[in-house]
Amino acid sequence: MKTFLGNLNVSLSRLISFKFRTSHKGNRLPSFTHASGQALVEFTLTFLLFLIIAWIPADFGLAFYTGQLAQNAAREGARIAAADSNLIEGTTSCTMPPGVVPCTGNIFKETAARISAALLPSATITLSLDPNTGANCNRMVTVTVSGTYNFFFYQLLHWVGLKGNLNNTPITRQTRMRWEGQAGC
Repeated sequence: MKTFLGNLNVSLSRLISFKFRTSHKGNRLPSFTHASGQALVEFTLTFLLFLIIAWIPADFGLAFYTGQLAQNAAREGARIAAADSNLIEGTTSCTMPPGVVPCTGNIFKETAARISAALLPSATITLSLDPNTGANCNRMVTVTVSGTYNFFFYQLLHWVGLKGNLNNTPITRQTRMRWEGQAGC
C-alpha cells in the first residue's frame, strides 16, 4: 500500500508541476507555455459551438412543451366552461398578461393559470358558446388558446447580425366540448 501511495504522489507531482524561472530580482514566477493560451481559445470556440448545437433541439423541445401547455389550458378551460350553467352565448376573449384585456371570470382565470407567460407571452384566450337553435341539445363550447412562441436561437441570429423576422411561430390550440347547461336536455 505504501508503494502505491508513493507512486500516486509521484504521478500527481508530475501533473501539477510548473517550471519556475527566476526574474532579475529573484522572484520565482510560474512560466506558462504559449500552447496553454491556444488551448484556451480553442476550448472557448469549441464550447460555444457545442452549446449552440445542443441548444437548438432544446429550443424545439420547449416549443413543443409550450404547445402542450396551451392544449392542456384549452382543455381545462373547456371542461370548466362545459359545466358552467350561467355561460352566456357569444364569444369573449382576454389577453395575457392581465391588464391588456383583463382575464376575469373563473374560466379565464383557470385557463390563464395553466399558461406560462414566459414561454407564450401575450397569449389570447377565446371562449365561445354556440347559439341556441332550439332544435337539438348539441350546443358546443369552444376554448382557444393562441400566442407566439419566440425561439431563442433566432434571437441569437439577430445578435450576430442576421436581419428579418425569423421569430414568428404561432401556437394555437383549441378544444370543443358539449355544453351541459342546456335546458331540457
